[in-house]
Amino acid sequence: MNLLKDPFISTTVGKVSLKEVLTSNIDYQLQYFFDETQLAMLQMLASLTTVVLKPAIAELEGYLANGLTVEQYDKALEKIEVEWFEETRFMRLPFPAKSKVADGPITKLVSGIECGSSANALGLFSEPESVSQSCPDCTHVLNYNLHMNIKGECFGPTGATGIRGGGSITTLIAGDTLKATLLLNTVAIDFYAECSALDETAETHYMWDLPPSGVVYQAQNIGLERGLFALAYYIDFMVLEESGTCHICGIETEKLVRNFQRIKFTGAYGSTKNGRDNGAGWWLHPYTPRTEKEDGTYAACARDQSWQSWQELTSYIVGKETDKATVKPAFIFNQFQTKLGRGRANILIGGNIADQGSITGRVYDLYSMPSSLSKNNRRISQVIDAGLDQKDKLSQSFNKMFGVGYDKNFVGGIKEQAMQRFTSNAQQIIQQILLNVDRKEASQLRKDAVTALNIEAKSIFKSVQRKYQHDLPLFKALIKGEYVLYKTN
Repeated sequence: MNLLKDPFISTTVGKVSLKEVLTSNIDYQLQYFFDETQLAMLQMLASLTTVVLKPAIAELEGYLANGLTVEQYDKALEKIEVEWFEETRFMRLPFPAKSKVADGPITKLVSGIECGSSANALGLFSEPESVSQSCPDCTHVLNYNLHMNIKGECFGPTGATGIRGGGSITTLIAGDTLKATLLLNTVAIDFYAECSALDETAETHYMWDLPPSGVVYQAQNIGLERGLFALAYYIDFMVLEESGTCHICGIETEKLVRNFQRIKFTGAYGSTKNGRDNGAGWWLHPYTPRTEKEDGTYAACARDQSWQSWQELTSYIVGKETDKATVKPAFIFNQFQTKLGRGRANILIGGNIADQGSITGRVYDLYSMPSSLSKNNRRISQVIDAGLDQKDKLSQSFNKMFGVGYDKNFVGGIKEQAMQRFTSNAQQIIQQILLNVDRKEASQLRKDAVTALNIEAKSIFKSVQRKYQHDLPLFKALIKGEYVLYKTN
């Protein structure tokens, strides 16, 4: 099986090839059990499309407007060494001689950063054993997912950190069809050359052709194709001649994979502390928003279990200056915003909320964006700012409870639970309001957001008041907090 020629993509109508997705008018729908796998597959397919087409902006605009023919796809393949995309070679290479090989269950690869046997890995599934086998086709997306997300502590002494830094948030442009989504997230080589700081002699060989080596991997020396499929491990999968059901895509298969083997590469990317300290530099990953601080560049990550993507949405669209850092949108969003934007689009935000290698939550959110992002940035910002302002007022209202002399952990737990409810419910409110960004003026959008979010905050606050109405010290504190919540700006 070859990833550029043969069917390996699981859809609602069966396995299809990348060629079929890109050249037909059928609106294929991906079929994978986990959001993480689906998100990884979208990134991997868009990266494969980039490698096949290598389009300039003008060519990419043509594909989006007119589609891609079978002849165009086949002609593009003639310029590629397709043997590097055979199933036994893609993102894999032989282990070094006399090396100690570690192994583990494929369960570890579903999120890319989860340790598999951890008791608090419930962000994925109740029992790790429920995802224990894969068909050979799905090993490629599991392998890709690992290398795009892995961070050092996950596999103990054998751990390695990927090019994005581990557990990073992904932002993609979502089109009306799978084909449109892949093309919208295909990297235009001329625009990437303008935005990146690659050396003219940057290495373009895939890492399973020419493995990285050394103390650090200099970002300016990692070419686009090489970086899109950057490796942190020598890795291989043990295929068994057994029939069964794939726990990743659900098909019946005559071959199963339950375990993988790995050896970490030496050296460090600029996403690691060692890499930053040694001047490796940040590789401009197309799908990763980033935070630039005085000591280097970091991937944007979900912070804690109550984190909701709406709180950072403005940063992911227009960037944001803070006291200590600058947040910058992912390259692929800049490409869409400045070069490809026409008509309404959607932004897909996904990733994991992780704690020391275990998953505590998942992110998979879709926001409807206006037809003219640059024109309507202010409208989007005002909706998000209204949510952040209301969240702050609600937080201040609950702070009054800390002055009654009760145990801080007890009071803090009451507040945290209520704030989690607000941030979670605000997600749906803001997503609904943003649907009207094209049709309403900024002042009206902000008014709608303030009204809806204020109602939600008051409802949550009143529910806490009712719960503790017989606890006189807490109830009196909440009455004082009510003033903060109800006062107008």
